[in-house]
Amino acid sequence: MPRRGVVAAVIAAVLVVAPVFRQPPRDSFPLSTYPMFATDRGPVAAVNTVLAIDANGATHTLSPEIIGGSDEVILAAATVTRAIREGSAEALCRTAAERADGDDWLLLRVVTHRYDTVEYLAGDREPVDEIVHAECEA
Repeated sequence: MPRRGVVAAVIAAVLVVAPVFRQPPRDSFPLSTYPMFATDRGPVAAVNTVLAIDANGATHTLSPEIIGGSDEVILAAATVTRAIREGSAEALCRTAAERADGDDWLLLRVVTHRYDTVEYLAGDREPVDEIVHAECEA
């Protein structure tokens, strides 16, 4: 009878420790390895968004309401990322233009900005580069 208890304890221990050895590491039950903090994500971060261009050529970041239809910032970001990934950035651009109707903007652009994270935190807010996925009239 004691052997069954030992076998059960060993199996339970293996199941608890097994997530540590997953590649790539991921955060899950029963053991959190916190990969979002422990994995090197590189020096450049990508930010997907929708920008407005006014008559003077100035660029404005749109609100979450115009981008995604609600005041949720994370939902707006996910909407832009999904549209880029699925190839529907043009449709998102037109939808945002409809929501922004009446504002003094000439163009909307669905873009990916890449930032050097260290430079950004040091005060340099200019992106390393910009990829334009879609452009439409506002």
